[in-house]
Amino acid sequence: TNTRPFLGEGMTLLLNNCQIVKYVPERNIDMFGIYDVEGIREHPLFFPTIDGVEKDYRNRPNLVAKLKGSGGGKSLVFSGHVDTMPTYGKKWKVFEDPYSGKVKDGKMYGRGSADMKAGTISGFLALKCLHDMGIRLKGDVYAESIVDEENGGVNGTIAARLRNPDIDFGIVPEPTNQIVGVESVGGSDWKISVKEEGAGGIEASEKMINPIYKLKKVISALEAYDKKIGKIKPSNNYQNDVRIRLLTYQFSSGGSTYIESGAVPTEGHIYFWLEAFANINEEKYRKDFLDFLNIELNKYPEFRDSYPEVDTVIRFLYGHITNTNHPAMESIKKAHKDCGQKYEEGGMPYSTDAFAFKKTSNTEVVIMGPTGKNPHGIDEYVEVDSVLKLIKILVLTAINYCSK
Repeated sequence: TNTRPFLGEGMTLLLNNCQIVKYVPERNIDMFGIYDVEGIREHPLFFPTIDGVEKDYRNRPNLVAKLKGSGGGKSLVFSGHVDTMPTYGKKWKVFEDPYSGKVKDGKMYGRGSADMKAGTISGFLALKCLHDMGIRLKGDVYAESIVDEENGGVNGTIAARLRNPDIDFGIVPEPTNQIVGVESVGGSDWKISVKEEGAGGIEASEKMINPIYKLKKVISALEAYDKKIGKIKPSNNYQNDVRIRLLTYQFSSGGSTYIESGAVPTEGHIYFWLEAFANINEEKYRKDFLDFLNIELNKYPEFRDSYPEVDTVIRFLYGHITNTNHPAMESIKKAHKDCGQKYEEGGMPYSTDAFAFKKTSNTEVVIMGPTGKNPHGIDEYVEVDSVLKLIKILVLTAINYCSK
């Protein structure tokens, strides 16, 4: 997503710093573009646009490395995304440069450090550990660097699953604070647009309707819906204080600087994120929201003849629930025990690409990653020690699960 990924170009990092070519034969390294996957454009889950604009996947390949087993064993994949969110032009506090990658008090700071370059590289380093220890398993073990997860992309994950549809189990090392994430929320980004007739400006003889005032009323309706969905009970996988949210991301009308001011605008928009638990039906949820918004806005006469345009700008991201009876879960539990680490399952209060695994392949999946903070925000960091612990867990899980 960002043109300057944390720690340099993601593929260079993985190929050079991790020196993958030294422990994975070239024939078992697969670098491919999303459109290299046959039939992906026609796949029902494929979503080629963002806010109506076609996505550009040039020079954005997926990278998959495989440690081939001797045969007859279960297969496992560590799958992380390499794209990051922007820094929005803000200077950071701990280290001013958002891309520094510097470490302080055991924490590595940088955009994408927690979300999720640390988790992604952990999968490749787990392969390196297996190679360096001379461990040959029955089953294949994969590590993936996937593009297009941020902003509700997921097309990179879909491409990888279609490319290797029969891997038995997957681990997505998003920053879970070392909790084994057996559930995650979903949702979608929305846009509400207001457009008024006329030239705007300051003409005294014109009766002008101000879109900013209308957007203010829309904001009030969104705030009310946020309070409504906050009362929906989470599953037992979540702590009682976890709730789904409506997060307003952007309010825009009339420019953003003083130079652009001086006239009543004619249009404006709001971007927001609407979350959903995994057990919520998308169609019913969409209808409930639109009906609620309609009731709230029709309280005001200015909306009765000029209703705003309301729609999603990305795909609906489904929530995910792991089958905790899957045999790989016992291997993960054993790995924690062997490392002397506490095993704890829970729900993750954010969306991931995990849902695409079971919707596009035969691969069950769990979310399990390092400890970090402030993803998408200022002073994003990952705790270095938690990354090392994660690599150990991944290696021991592979040894236990893929030896059978």
